[in-house]
Amino acid sequence: MPDKPSHRSHSQLEQDIGAARTATGPLLENLLYHTSSEVLSALLENPRLGESHVTVLLSRKDLPRDMIRQIAQNREWMKSYSLKLAVVKHPHAPRHFSFPMLKHLYLFDLMGIAATPGTPPDLRRQAEDAIFAQRERIALGQRLTLARRGSSRIAGGLLNDPDPKVLESALQNPYLTEIEVSNALYRPQANSCLTDTLLEDSRWINRRLVKLALLRSEFLSLGHFMDLLSRLNIQDLADVAEDARIAHNLREYAGKLLKSRQASQRRKINARQASK
Repeated sequence: MPDKPSHRSHSQLEQDIGAARTATGPLLENLLYHTSSEVLSALLENPRLGESHVTVLLSRKDLPRDMIRQIAQNREWMKSYSLKLAVVKHPHAPRHFSFPMLKHLYLFDLMGIAATPGTPPDLRRQAEDAIFAQRERIALGQRLTLARRGSSRIAGGLLNDPDPKVLESALQNPYLTEIEVSNALYRPQANSCLTDTLLEDSRWINRRLVKLALLRSEFLSLGHFMDLLSRLNIQDLADVAEDARIAHNLREYAGKLLKSRQASQRRKINARQASK
Protein backbone atom coordinates (compact mmCIF):
# COMPACT_ATOMS: atom_id res chain seq x y z
CA MET A 1 0.00 0.00 0.00
CA PRO A 2 1.42 3.46 -0.83
CA ASP A 3 2.04 5.77 2.06
CA LYS A 4 -0.69 8.27 2.80
CA PRO A 5 0.39 11.82 1.99
CA SER A 6 1.41 13.78 5.05
CA HIS A 7 -0.54 16.83 6.20
CA ARG A 8 2.35 19.00 5.04
CA SER A 9 2.46 17.48 1.53
CA HIS A 10 -1.33 17.80 1.23
CA SER A 11 -1.11 21.43 2.27
CA GLN A 12 1.62 22.03 -0.32
CA LEU A 13 -0.52 20.44 -3.01
CA GLU A 14 -3.44 22.71 -2.11
CA GLN A 15 -1.12 25.72 -2.37
CA ASP A 16 0.16 24.57 -5.77
CA ILE A 17 -3.40 24.07 -7.03
CA GLY A 18 -4.33 27.56 -5.92
CA ALA A 19 -1.17 29.03 -7.45
CA ALA A 20 -1.85 27.24 -10.75
CA ARG A 21 -5.10 29.17 -11.18
CA THR A 22 -3.45 32.60 -10.89
CA ALA A 23 0.31 32.16 -11.51
CA THR A 24 2.25 34.30 -13.99
CA GLY A 25 5.78 34.45 -15.35
CA PRO A 26 8.39 31.91 -14.15
CA LEU A 27 6.05 30.36 -11.58
CA LEU A 28 3.48 29.59 -14.25
CA GLU A 29 6.18 28.10 -16.47
CA ASN A 30 7.46 25.90 -13.64
CA LEU A 31 3.99 24.61 -12.86
CA LEU A 32 3.66 23.32 -16.41
CA TYR A 33 5.98 20.47 -15.36
CA HIS A 34 4.18 19.64 -12.11
CA THR A 35 3.64 15.93 -11.43
CA SER A 36 0.11 16.35 -10.02
CA SER A 37 -2.78 16.02 -12.46
CA GLU A 38 -4.84 18.23 -10.12
CA VAL A 39 -2.33 21.07 -10.46
CA LEU A 40 -2.20 20.62 -14.24
CA SER A 41 -5.97 20.67 -14.41
CA ALA A 42 -6.04 23.87 -12.35
CA LEU A 43 -3.64 25.45 -14.85
CA LEU A 44 -6.35 25.23 -17.50
CA GLU A 45 -8.42 27.64 -15.40
CA ASN A 46 -5.61 30.23 -15.45
CA PRO A 47 -6.62 33.13 -17.73
CA ARG A 48 -2.93 33.84 -18.39
CA LEU A 49 -2.33 30.40 -19.88
CA GLY A 50 -1.36 31.08 -23.49
CA GLU A 51 -0.53 29.11 -26.61
CA SER A 52 3.13 28.64 -25.66
CA HIS A 53 2.11 27.21 -22.28
CA VAL A 54 -0.42 24.83 -23.80
CA THR A 55 2.25 23.72 -26.29
CA VAL A 56 4.47 22.71 -23.37
CA LEU A 57 1.61 20.79 -21.77
CA LEU A 58 0.86 18.91 -24.97
CA SER A 59 4.53 18.00 -25.32
CA ARG A 60 4.17 15.94 -22.14
CA LYS A 61 3.49 12.31 -23.03
CA ASP A 62 2.04 11.76 -19.55
CA LEU A 63 -0.65 14.41 -19.98
CA PRO A 64 -3.99 12.90 -18.88
CA ARG A 65 -6.59 12.14 -21.54
CA ASP A 66 -9.16 14.39 -19.85
CA MET A 67 -6.82 17.39 -20.03
CA ILE A 68 -6.29 16.84 -23.74
CA ARG A 69 -10.06 16.70 -24.13
CA GLN A 70 -10.43 20.04 -22.33
CA ILE A 71 -7.74 21.60 -24.52
CA ALA A 72 -9.36 20.23 -27.69
CA GLN A 73 -12.72 21.67 -26.65
CA ASN A 74 -11.31 25.19 -26.22
CA ARG A 75 -12.25 26.97 -29.44
CA GLU A 76 -9.71 29.77 -28.99
CA TRP A 77 -6.83 27.37 -28.58
CA MET A 78 -7.99 25.25 -31.49
CA LYS A 79 -7.69 28.25 -33.78
CA SER A 80 -3.95 27.64 -33.49
CA TYR A 81 -2.66 25.24 -36.15
CA SER A 82 0.30 24.13 -34.02
CA LEU A 83 -1.95 23.27 -31.05
CA LYS A 84 -4.33 21.38 -33.31
CA LEU A 85 -1.40 19.38 -34.69
CA ALA A 86 -0.08 18.72 -31.17
CA VAL A 87 -3.48 17.36 -30.08
CA VAL A 88 -3.66 15.03 -33.08
CA LYS A 89 -0.15 13.69 -32.44
CA HIS A 90 -0.57 13.17 -28.71
CA PRO A 91 -0.77 9.44 -27.84
CA HIS A 92 -3.56 10.01 -25.30
CA ALA A 93 -5.74 12.22 -27.48
CA PRO A 94 -9.35 10.96 -27.70
CA ARG A 95 -9.91 9.73 -31.26
CA HIS A 96 -13.28 11.48 -31.60
CA PHE A 97 -11.36 14.77 -31.29
CA SER A 98 -8.16 13.95 -33.19
CA PHE A 99 -9.67 12.20 -36.23
CA PRO A 100 -11.87 15.14 -37.38
CA MET A 101 -8.88 17.48 -37.01
CA LEU A 102 -6.90 15.54 -39.63
CA LYS A 103 -8.80 17.19 -42.48
CA HIS A 104 -7.46 20.57 -41.34
CA LEU A 105 -3.78 19.53 -41.39
CA TYR A 106 -1.26 20.31 -44.11
CA LEU A 107 -0.26 17.54 -46.48
CA PHE A 108 3.25 17.03 -45.14
CA ASP A 109 2.12 17.01 -41.52
CA LEU A 110 -0.27 14.23 -42.49
CA MET A 111 2.60 12.42 -44.17
CA GLY A 112 4.72 12.82 -41.03
CA ILE A 113 1.98 11.30 -38.86
CA ALA A 114 1.52 8.38 -41.27
CA ALA A 115 5.25 7.65 -41.59
CA THR A 116 6.30 8.09 -37.94
CA PRO A 117 7.15 4.78 -36.22
CA GLY A 118 4.92 4.22 -33.21
CA THR A 119 1.92 6.08 -34.61
CA PRO A 120 -1.19 4.07 -33.61
CA PRO A 121 -2.42 2.03 -36.62
CA ASP A 122 -5.90 3.59 -36.58
CA LEU A 123 -4.47 7.12 -36.57
CA ARG A 124 -1.99 6.24 -39.32
CA ARG A 125 -4.76 4.90 -41.52
CA GLN A 126 -6.93 7.97 -40.95
CA ALA A 127 -3.99 10.23 -41.86
CA GLU A 128 -3.39 8.19 -45.02
CA ASP A 129 -7.07 8.45 -45.93
CA ALA A 130 -6.89 12.24 -45.46
CA ILE A 131 -3.96 12.31 -47.91
CA PHE A 132 -5.81 10.17 -50.46
CA ALA A 133 -8.80 12.51 -50.17
CA GLN A 134 -6.56 15.34 -51.43
CA ARG A 135 -4.94 13.32 -54.22
CA GLU A 136 -6.75 15.04 -57.08
CA ARG A 137 -5.38 18.41 -55.93
CA ILE A 138 -1.79 17.38 -55.11
CA ALA A 139 0.84 18.85 -57.43
CA LEU A 140 3.40 16.64 -59.17
CA GLY A 141 6.29 17.77 -56.96
CA GLN A 142 4.34 16.95 -53.82
CA ARG A 143 3.30 13.55 -55.20
CA LEU A 144 6.95 12.77 -55.89
CA THR A 145 7.86 13.62 -52.30
CA LEU A 146 4.99 11.53 -50.96
CA ALA A 147 6.06 8.64 -53.19
CA ARG A 148 9.64 8.77 -51.87
CA ARG A 149 8.97 9.48 -48.20
CA GLY A 150 5.38 8.44 -47.45
CA SER A 151 4.24 5.36 -45.56
CA SER A 152 3.96 1.98 -47.27
CA ARG A 153 0.26 2.47 -47.98
CA ILE A 154 0.80 5.97 -49.41
CA ALA A 155 3.61 4.76 -51.67
CA GLY A 156 1.47 1.80 -52.72
CA GLY A 157 -1.43 4.07 -53.60
CA LEU A 158 0.86 6.18 -55.78
CA LEU A 159 1.96 3.15 -57.83
CA ASN A 160 -1.15 3.79 -59.92
CA ASP A 161 -0.27 7.45 -60.51
CA PRO A 162 -0.48 8.43 -64.20
CA ASP A 163 3.00 10.00 -64.11
CA PRO A 164 5.82 7.40 -64.55
CA LYS A 165 8.18 9.48 -62.39
CA VAL A 166 5.84 9.11 -59.43
CA LEU A 167 5.63 5.35 -60.01
CA GLU A 168 9.43 5.02 -60.14
CA SER A 169 9.83 7.08 -56.96
CA ALA A 170 7.23 4.99 -55.11
CA LEU A 171 9.01 1.75 -56.04
CA GLN A 172 12.17 3.10 -54.37
CA ASN A 173 10.34 3.96 -51.14
CA PRO A 174 12.08 2.07 -48.27
CA TYR A 175 8.75 1.44 -46.49
CA LEU A 176 7.03 -0.11 -49.52
CA THR A 177 6.02 -3.77 -49.08
CA GLU A 178 5.24 -6.47 -51.61
CA ILE A 179 1.65 -6.56 -50.35
CA GLU A 180 1.18 -2.92 -51.39
CA VAL A 181 2.86 -3.59 -54.76
CA SER A 182 0.64 -6.59 -55.45
CA ASN A 183 -2.47 -4.66 -54.36
CA ALA A 184 -1.60 -1.93 -56.88
CA LEU A 185 -1.54 -4.51 -59.67
CA TYR A 186 -5.04 -5.72 -58.76
CA ARG A 187 -6.64 -2.24 -58.77
CA PRO A 188 -8.93 -1.29 -61.68
CA GLN A 189 -6.71 1.74 -62.41
CA ALA A 190 -3.57 -0.39 -62.80
CA ASN A 191 -1.87 0.36 -66.12
CA SER A 192 0.68 -1.18 -68.46
CA CYS A 193 3.40 1.15 -67.15
CA LEU A 194 3.26 -0.48 -63.71
CA THR A 195 3.42 -4.00 -65.17
CA ASP A 196 6.29 -3.16 -67.52
CA THR A 197 8.27 -1.34 -64.82
CA LEU A 198 7.96 -4.21 -62.33
CA LEU A 199 9.12 -6.74 -64.93
CA GLU A 200 12.40 -4.80 -65.14
CA ASP A 201 12.76 -4.13 -61.42
CA SER A 202 15.16 -6.54 -59.71
CA ARG A 203 13.92 -5.53 -56.26
CA TRP A 204 10.34 -6.66 -56.90
CA ILE A 205 10.19 -9.14 -59.80
CA ASN A 206 11.25 -12.09 -57.63
CA ARG A 207 8.80 -11.40 -54.78
CA ARG A 208 6.20 -14.16 -54.59
CA LEU A 209 3.10 -11.95 -54.19
CA VAL A 210 4.27 -9.64 -56.97
CA LYS A 211 4.81 -12.55 -59.37
CA LEU A 212 1.34 -13.89 -58.61
CA ALA A 213 -0.24 -10.47 -59.18
CA LEU A 214 1.69 -9.94 -62.42
CA LEU A 215 0.41 -13.27 -63.75
CA ARG A 216 -3.10 -11.89 -63.38
CA SER A 217 -2.30 -8.59 -65.14
CA GLU A 218 -4.10 -7.97 -68.41
CA PHE A 219 -0.99 -6.17 -69.66
CA LEU A 220 1.38 -9.15 -69.28
CA SER A 221 2.69 -10.56 -72.56
CA LEU A 222 2.57 -14.31 -73.28
CA GLY A 223 6.34 -14.56 -73.12
CA HIS A 224 6.50 -12.95 -69.68
CA PHE A 225 3.56 -15.06 -68.50
CA MET A 226 5.40 -18.27 -69.39
CA ASP A 227 8.62 -17.03 -67.84
CA LEU A 228 6.96 -16.11 -64.53
CA LEU A 229 5.00 -19.35 -64.51
CA SER A 230 8.22 -21.36 -64.70
CA ARG A 231 9.42 -19.69 -61.47
CA LEU A 232 6.43 -20.72 -59.36
CA ASN A 233 6.31 -23.52 -56.82
CA ILE A 234 3.82 -26.35 -57.33
CA GLN A 235 1.16 -24.93 -54.99
CA ASP A 236 1.16 -21.49 -56.65
CA LEU A 237 1.16 -23.16 -60.06
CA ALA A 238 -1.96 -25.10 -59.05
CA ASP A 239 -3.66 -21.88 -57.91
CA VAL A 240 -2.94 -20.22 -61.28
CA ALA A 241 -4.28 -23.23 -63.16
CA GLU A 242 -7.59 -22.93 -61.28
CA ASP A 243 -7.97 -19.12 -61.27
CA ALA A 244 -10.96 -18.10 -63.40
CA ARG A 245 -9.56 -14.56 -63.73
CA ILE A 246 -6.86 -15.94 -66.05
CA ALA A 247 -7.64 -16.72 -69.70
CA HIS A 248 -8.67 -20.33 -70.33
CA ASN A 249 -5.78 -21.14 -72.69
CA LEU A 250 -3.26 -19.80 -70.17
CA ARG A 251 -4.82 -21.86 -67.39
CA GLU A 252 -4.57 -24.94 -69.59
CA TYR A 253 -0.89 -24.26 -70.14
CA ALA A 254 -0.38 -23.81 -66.39
CA GLY A 255 -2.20 -27.12 -65.81
CA LYS A 256 0.08 -28.98 -68.23
CA LEU A 257 3.15 -27.46 -66.61
CA LEU A 258 1.81 -28.46 -63.20
CA LYS A 259 1.31 -32.10 -64.28
CA SER A 260 4.81 -32.18 -65.77
CA ARG A 261 6.28 -30.75 -62.55
CA GLN A 262 4.37 -33.25 -60.41
CA ALA A 263 5.49 -36.16 -62.58
CA SER A 264 9.10 -34.98 -62.32
CA GLN A 265 8.77 -34.75 -58.56
CA ARG A 266 7.40 -38.31 -58.38
CA ARG A 267 10.29 -39.62 -60.51
CA LYS A 268 12.80 -38.01 -58.17
CA ILE A 269 11.10 -39.51 -55.13
CA ASN A 270 11.03 -42.97 -56.74
CA ALA A 271 14.69 -42.66 -57.73
CA ARG A 272 15.69 -41.78 -54.18
CA GLN A 273 13.72 -44.69 -52.77
CA ALA A 274 15.23 -47.12 -55.31
CA SER A 275 18.76 -46.05 -54.42
CA LYS A 276 18.31 -46.91 -50.74
